[in-house]
Amino acid sequence: MEPVLWTSVVNLHLRKPITVRSAKQAFDLLSARWPVSDGKAYIAALEACEGVEDGHVSDDSARESFLLALKEAEIPYSTDIE
Repeated sequence: MEPVLWTSVVNLHLRKPITVRSAKQAFDLLSARWPVSDGKAYIAALEACEGVEDGHVSDDSARESFLLALKEAEIPYSTDIE
């Protein structure tokens, strides 16, 4: 199943610029390259992004959880509507 793309992408910088367009991309980033692996917002974002694929969490909720994980890890970001 193709991931649903977010209407407002998230741009951040982890060693290089990254644009996140979906809960799947956010989950992959959280799983592989996240600098804070024990924070509450990090764990909630992982669960929320995974929950989108299972159909238990909305894309908007996952995106909000991802933004909170960014804040918790003190990663600067911006959002753009595509």
